[in-house]
Amino acid sequence: MDKKRNSLYVIGHVNPDTDSIASAMGYAWLLQVLKDETVIAARAGQLNPQTTWVLDRLQLEPPMLLSDASPRFESIAQRFDTTTPDRPIRDVWAIANRTGGIAPVVNPDGTPFGLVTVLSLFGFLKQSVGAHPRREEMQLSEIMERPCKEACDTEVPKFQANARIRDVLPKILHEERAEFWVVDKNGRYQGICRQRDALSPPRYRLVLVDHNEPRQSLGAIDEADLEEILDHHRLGNATTHMPIKFTVDVVGSTCTLVSERISEAGLSAPPALAGLLLAGIISDTLMLTSPTTTERDHQAVARLSRWA
Repeated sequence: MDKKRNSLYVIGHVNPDTDSIASAMGYAWLLQVLKDETVIAARAGQLNPQTTWVLDRLQLEPPMLLSDASPRFESIAQRFDTTTPDRPIRDVWAIANRTGGIAPVVNPDGTPFGLVTVLSLFGFLKQSVGAHPRREEMQLSEIMERPCKEACDTEVPKFQANARIRDVLPKILHEERAEFWVVDKNGRYQGICRQRDALSPPRYRLVLVDHNEPRQSLGAIDEADLEEILDHHRLGNATTHMPIKFTVDVVGSTCTLVSERISEAGLSAPPALAGLLLAGIISDTLMLTSPTTTERDHQAVARLSRWA
């Protein structure tokens, strides 16, 4: 989760073709080399047979699937230290001192047992100690040795890490609790999220390649921050929250533009990636026979052939 937090995603259009996938992977590689941050190639749909074959042939992993740009719980989850239900309360006390008042208690199989919070701890003291016949004689050290499961709130809601925050925001806002579990698809602990973070989650940062029209983009693009567009198609009506780098150029393939950017940076693509970019150009220009083919596409093919 930490790797993906605040990462920059390079992504093509829905129903991606080879040019869309190749340009996303190629441009993500270049930006990763040039920028001091994590850049991730992504795709907005399933691979077609041609692209699958090319990636298999070049032994390249496909980009990650990003179905829409709505923030997920993984972007706001904080992975705190945990303890197990039978450990003493002094364990959760130490964790709570580091986390600002909460301590996750997790079963040995990794699933959440309960969350110790300031409220749950006071509730435990009121119920267990306040009614104890020896309450005036009890020492703090004795209380701290009780199993922490006795002080847990076991009704804390759980949300999957890849779930969209907006889908359950009304439930979060109606909860009296301020912290919630974040779990993986198998129900195992992934972190804790706070209500205040769900109200203003970090937005996906996107670079669009091989398209610029919102209707061709992944869903919920209005919930993301668009930072750059690199394309060779007609202009659409994309809107942004701030000025961005916008390139729409007259060539037959976005992979041509990516290869030019790599060359301008004084770099050469790794052989497998060069082969992928080459496939993107060949596919989009119909073996350089399409009416959209330009001299720059021919030059890019020659350049990529040398690198490959």
